Amino acid sequence: MPLTLKRILFRLHWIGGLVAGLVLALVGVTGAAIGFEPELMRLMNPQLEVTAQGQETKPLSTLVAAAKTAHPDLQARSIAWEGDDAALIVRMAKGRERGAMQVAVDPFTGAVLDGPHGTAFFETAERLHRNLAAGPVGKQIVGASTLTLILLAITGLLLRRPRRARSLRAWLTFNTKLRGRPFLWHLHAVSATWLLAFYLVAALTGLWWSYDFYRDAINRIAGVTTPMRRPAAEARTELPASTLDAAWTTFRREAPDATRATLALPGDAGAPVEIRYQTQESPHGRAWNTLKIDAEAGQVVGRALYAELPRGRRFVSSLFPLHSGEFLGRPGRIAMALAALAMPFFAVTGFWMWLQRRATAKARSHAAIASDRPALPRPVLDKA
Repeated sequence: MPLTLKRILFRLHWIGGLVAGLVLALVGVTGAAIGFEPELMRLMNPQLEVTAQGQETKPLSTLVAAAKTAHPDLQARSIAWEGDDAALIVRMAKGRERGAMQVAVDPFTGAVLDGPHGTAFFETAERLHRNLAAGPVGKQIVGASTLTLILLAITGLLLRRPRRARSLRAWLTFNTKLRGRPFLWHLHAVSATWLLAFYLVAALTGLWWSYDFYRDAINRIAGVTTPMRRPAAEARTELPASTLDAAWTTFRREAPDATRATLALPGDAGAPVEIRYQTQESPHGRAWNTLKIDAEAGQVVGRALYAELPRGRRFVSSLFPLHSGEFLGRPGRIAMALAALAMPFFAVTGFWMWLQRRATAKARSHAAIASDRPALPRPVLDKA
C-alpha cells in the first residue's frame, strides 16, 4: 500500500475513533442490555410466572377491566400474551401519550400483580441507544456515529492487512510475545478483525432507524410499500367486551400452537379484530403471523402466515433480528452482545494509543530541536 494512502487511512481511522468512540461505546453497552431484555425481565420479575391451580383463565375483557380498575385515569391500548403460564400484560396510557405503562394481571384470578419491574430501565436504555435520550439531535449524532463505525471497519481492515494476506492465522492469531504499545495495537487490531462482521451487520441495519432515505431505499429494493400510520388511539373505538372475548376465543381455537400474541384494544368500527401471534416455529421475535377475526360471526376472515409473506417483506421484518443477532438464535444474540460490550474496549485502547503516539511524536520533536541547536561556546578561564 502506498505510504500516502496509508497515512490518509490512518488519519481517517483515528479521527473517526476520537469523534465517535464515546457514542459508539454507549450505544454498544445499551444495545447489549436491550438484546437480553426478555431474559433480564424474567429474572427481575419472578412473580409474573403464574400457575393454573385447577382454575380456568378469566375472559380477556375481565382481565382488561381489572387493569382499568387499578388505573382509572389511563386507557388500555393493547395486550401482550406470553402463554398461560405468564401474567397478561395490558399496556395503558393517558390520552395520546406515546409512552405506555405496563400492568400485569393474573389470567387465572384476575388480580393485578406487582410489576413488571425494570421497564423504566429498559426504556431509558432504548432511548440512549437510539438517540442518546436527546431527541432528534441525538438521533442524528447516533446516525453519524453509525456511519463512522462503517468507516472505522473499512479503514481498520485495510490498515490491518498483514503481509501474508491469504493466511487466516496471520489475520486472527494473537501474538502474546509482544509487549507495550505493539501488543496494545495488536490486541486492538486482531480483536476488531474477529468482530468485524458483527459491527458491519449492526451498522448497516442500524442505519434503518437513523435515516428515512436509507429506510425508503431498502423498502424500494425489497419491494415493500411503507405502511400508512394508523389513526391515534383516541380516534378509534374501544372494542366492546363481548367482541374482545369472542375474538380471543376464536383465536385460541384457531391457533392452538400460539406461544405469543398481541392485540390492539382500540379498533375500527365494523372491521375484523386483528391478532398477531407467534409459534415455536417462528424464526425470530419479529416473525408475526396475523389472524383477522369477525367477532360477530366468530369466524376467521383472514390469515397471513409469516412463512408465506413475500421474500422482501420477510427481509425487512428481519432487520431488527439481524441487528440484535437474534436471526441466528441465542448463539447469535450472545455473539452480538459480546461484540457490543467490546465497544468501550476499542474506544479506550484507541484513545490510549493516540495519546502514546502524541507523546512519542512530542518527544521526537524535542529531541530534533535539541540536536539542531548550536553548541554554546565553552567559557574561557583566566589563568592565574
